[in-house]
Amino acid sequence: MNGLGGMVAVRFGLLGSFVVEDAGGAPRPVGTPKARALLAVLLMRPDTLVSWDTVKTAMWGDSIPATARASLHNHVARLRRDLDTDGGPESRILVAPVGFRLRVAEDELDVTLFDGFLCRARAARLAKDWAAVEALTGSALALWRGDPLSDVALPDTERGPFVRRLEEARLQVLEWRYEADLHLGRHQGIAAELAELVAAHPLRETFHGQLMLALHRSGRQADALLAYDTARRTIRSELGVDPEPGLVALHRRILRLDPTLAVPAPGEPPAAAVTGGGATAAVPHQLPSAIADFTGREEELGLIVGELAATDRPDGATVLVHRVSGGGGMGKTTLMVQAAHQVRDRFPDGQVFLDLGGMTTMPMTPENALGQLLRTLGVAPDEVPCGVQARSALFRSLVAARRMLILLDDAGDAAQVRPLLPGAAGSAVLVTSRRRLVSFPGVRIDLGALPDDAAHRLLVSIVGAERVAAQPEATAEVLRACGGMPLALRLAGSRLAARPAWSVQDLAHRLNNHGRVLRELYADDLHVRTALQMSYELLLQDPEGPAGPARAFRLLGLMPGVAFGTAAAAALLGRDGVTVEDWLEALVDAHLLESPAPGRYQFHCLVQALARELAKETDTSEERLGAVERLVTWSLRGADAATARLAPAGRRVPLEPGEPGEPGEPGEEAFSFDGYDEAYAWCERERELLVACVRLAHESGMHALAWKTAASLWAYVRLGRGDDWFGTHTVGLAAARAEGDERAEAWMLNGIGNQVMQAGRPDEAIAYYRQVLRIHEGTEGRDLEMAAVLNNIGTCCTELGDHRSALGYYRESLVWESPSTATMNNLADTLANLGRLDEALGVLDEAERVQRAAGDRVSLAIGLRIRGDVLRGAGRPAEAVEAYRKALALQRQGGDLHGEALSLTGLGDALDDLGDRAGAEACWGRALVSLERRGYVGRTGELRKRLAAPRTAGGPREQVDIPA
Repeated sequence: MNGLGGMVAVRFGLLGSFVVEDAGGAPRPVGTPKARALLAVLLMRPDTLVSWDTVKTAMWGDSIPATARASLHNHVARLRRDLDTDGGPESRILVAPVGFRLRVAEDELDVTLFDGFLCRARAARLAKDWAAVEALTGSALALWRGDPLSDVALPDTERGPFVRRLEEARLQVLEWRYEADLHLGRHQGIAAELAELVAAHPLRETFHGQLMLALHRSGRQADALLAYDTARRTIRSELGVDPEPGLVALHRRILRLDPTLAVPAPGEPPAAAVTGGGATAAVPHQLPSAIADFTGREEELGLIVGELAATDRPDGATVLVHRVSGGGGMGKTTLMVQAAHQVRDRFPDGQVFLDLGGMTTMPMTPENALGQLLRTLGVAPDEVPCGVQARSALFRSLVAARRMLILLDDAGDAAQVRPLLPGAAGSAVLVTSRRRLVSFPGVRIDLGALPDDAAHRLLVSIVGAERVAAQPEATAEVLRACGGMPLALRLAGSRLAARPAWSVQDLAHRLNNHGRVLRELYADDLHVRTALQMSYELLLQDPEGPAGPARAFRLLGLMPGVAFGTAAAAALLGRDGVTVEDWLEALVDAHLLESPAPGRYQFHCLVQALARELAKETDTSEERLGAVERLVTWSLRGADAATARLAPAGRRVPLEPGEPGEPGEPGEEAFSFDGYDEAYAWCERERELLVACVRLAHESGMHALAWKTAASLWAYVRLGRGDDWFGTHTVGLAAARAEGDERAEAWMLNGIGNQVMQAGRPDEAIAYYRQVLRIHEGTEGRDLEMAAVLNNIGTCCTELGDHRSALGYYRESLVWESPSTATMNNLADTLANLGRLDEALGVLDEAERVQRAAGDRVSLAIGLRIRGDVLRGAGRPAEAVEAYRKALALQRQGGDLHGEALSLTGLGDALDDLGDRAGAEACWGRALVSLERRGYVGRTGELRKRLAAPRTAGGPREQVDIPA
């Protein structure tokens, strides 16, 4: 026995009781039961990276202690001592950030030896070399000593699938062994052994057929027919169906004493149908089983199947290469296996499945992959040539005259796939990869998250419709937590299905318990975190190493869960935009980021959860807080720069010169907005991120940045963004109070009052404004603040119909700040309500001069709308129509939906004054819809009355165009 590298050779046995021996056969004691369990778990996956989560679940099940990680380190240290390696403590067991790998030579583990004999026996059987089949199957069976791992304490979820796989392989070897015996004429004496196998495995029809043939050849025809009768009754009783056609045909041939069932003479072709399945086809059928509840990828499945099933391809056409890419857990392999099963009849020369391990730390080399393909096609191991070119040439020669379907799973890149492609038409290749492979012709599909309806159907198929329908809100939470990832949905559903005592709400609570979602998404040996982390581990192999895309991935996970652009990412990472854009695109190629639009990026919720966990494990708290501070400061300065263009005459947040993010920081150059339109477009593009950054700053303890960002957004959120307005200022108020800053608190209270007032609740707004007054009264240097809040109380009085009180508040406000175009607009409105129309128009003229000089479109639009109201009151409806139209044009440019609704109402009134009732109703209808959509239900009653009033005939009419 040869060791591996500098390691001492050790013999490991799993096919029976657990055995660890040295090369001479002397036992090597392995410490504690937990250490034995750990070694067994790694031996079940030799030379494979096994994740921490898989090992912990295998050893402790659902009750993983908090000390599990430290305990595993201790067990590894003991195992290294027990295995007594020569090449240093790491030469046998390797420990990596993502898991463990046990290095095992091919001849050290009985399971590996068994699999090797099985593979060679398969090739010999394809070549009909029955003597070799007999020898190889005998060697394989000799390795078995009893029930696998019978004395190791492992949960059934870990031991069960492994043992079932081995037991199935052992039965396959037994079938081949007796098949070889029958072909070689060694039927005497095997009937008793086959009878025992039939009794132990009554539904395995191959054993029934072999028993029948052995009895028939031994001159026991009656017993052979009785054996068939027993098989038929058993299968009908258990399955409710007849035996498979091959077994039925064998029964008929025995009845008529078919001479071809006799033992062949030496040198003659082997007898046909020695099993229930007829003649053995020398073709591989390696496709994994398709799932019964395939859901949600019907369109993609139809596309692939349609291409594979096409019959009008010319001779000599290029080999079809269809590839599916996507992130971990998105169902790439499931989709391809489903498609392969639907078209397998079109590829009668075999279907091959090969896992290339492209996302593992040790991907299969093209040379090794070709070696495995050649052995699958019946090439003897000692006849497989060396080198990629020689193996590829032989592979293409063998496949040239065949129609085969080859499924290459988990390809690392195009270079790994290219040598494995057939050279002649007729065969098809299906490839799955986490990378986009664009250099091959054929169908290319990128899999993302399942749509909501498909995700719901998938969960129902696993959990059951009644259980899901009982708690629809909890179901929505589970679907949201899984983010449409098929693997996550299957694991979540499987855990729930396996726990009848759990409700959907119980699962939803566990998934949404902060920071636990990845811990909860597992079943048996499948873990969502492990599936996702494989892509991250490959980033560490980037030439830039941990400082490049890997670090970017971790820190970008600190972003709010919304789309972001390159500039925001550059600010967070503290790097230039060109470098960051390259990193972002690398993450997109690795399916660790999504790109919903050019220059825009977004995380899948579970991938972002992984990034945040890795950031917490890898990066210091100072590094994480620094990244968040850079992002929030970028948001603050962008919002402030936008406000300078959206409301040039409006109040702006006082930014201290020494605050982080002064001009010159990454992303700062993006804030030289040319004008109103550019500033508004930036706010629209970054809206979700800007709003989310207010909460992010507050939750990160950066309270000053939180309230200042909220305050800087006022000029934008007042343009029909009532929910954002109230939400950001509510968080900003909490931040200001946490900071103990009264002036900031007053700013936030004033902003909330403004939003409540715009929503049509003036009484409630006055209560907020009164709180602001109490903070500012008696404090020097608060002139602007006093002016603003007095103006705002005046607007509430106007809304309540108390115009004289409003007039007093507006005039007092102008004492504190003059000129204030907003207050002047309000003063004019109140004068008009008091019947002093000429005074109102004079105030509006002065306000408009200041507004146009300052470029303040928002105040100008409000002033024009008020001018329309005043002109209507003065009996000048045609002039009022023009004023309303100008106001509407400005409001639509700025996206002020609430102001637009008010101007439409006034325009409708003016058109009604002119006798154009149809035009008036059109304006009122649009205003009503806009107000209802924005939730301003308090203002809709009067509009409904106007629309319901009967039309009056006659009167002057003047047709005026209504803005679209």
